[in-house]
Amino acid sequence: MLELYFIRHGQSTNNVLYEGDHEDYMMERDTDPDLTQKGREQARLVAAHLASSYMNNGYDPQNRNGFGLTHLYCSLMIRAVKTGIVISKTTRIPLMAWPEVHETGGIFEMKRNDGQMIALGKPGPGRSYFENNFPELVLPEEMSENGWWGRDKETRENYDNRAQAIVKRIKTDHLGRDHRVGIVTHGGIFTHILKALFDVRADQYWFLMNNCGITRVDIEDDGHVLLAYMNKTDFLPGHLVT
Repeated sequence: MLELYFIRHGQSTNNVLYEGDHEDYMMERDTDPDLTQKGREQARLVAAHLASSYMNNGYDPQNRNGFGLTHLYCSLMIRAVKTGIVISKTTRIPLMAWPEVHETGGIFEMKRNDGQMIALGKPGPGRSYFENNFPELVLPEEMSENGWWGRDKETRENYDNRAQAIVKRIKTDHLGRDHRVGIVTHGGIFTHILKALFDVRADQYWFLMNNCGITRVDIEDDGHVLLAYMNKTDFLPGHLVT
């Protein structure tokens, strides 16, 4: 059986900013925000939780016997990389970059033109930036110096297509191998991944994930999918649940 652990990144500077008018937020947001002090503390605590002693005593849907991660991925957005690095160092599991699990929209900034808001795609950091700042991160061989994003803002129509491709790769690489896979990702694309896993047909929906919350999905070798738990944050003190 494959155990999947979706871990949202720690609190970012944009998360703190997102408390007022949506249009103001879109104009003021950082294209690739860093973690806040709370976000760094959340990352430390989720890492310690994931690194708890592991004993394989059979099926353990609440992880009372630990997690025993075998693989760890993160997006290339800075908040996810920094969260993933802390988890990787604490669990001693190599951190592999998976660009496709980025947040919906990609790297972009908003500008006003004749009163209209326009999204401008940005390149994002290139290979040498990650090699110099995060040498522990395992980068894709094909990653260049030109920035990992470097295109227009992702369209809403592509969110579900990308989520389905992510699920397909998860199953291809890990299903039937008794792997326990952690993926440090983002609230928006997580919702679409869960939609793809469970074939959600609702027109309006959302799956809440707090910063550094953990959601566990089990996929049996025959393809049966089970939601074991969602948005686990009991390892965080109340003031760090954001």
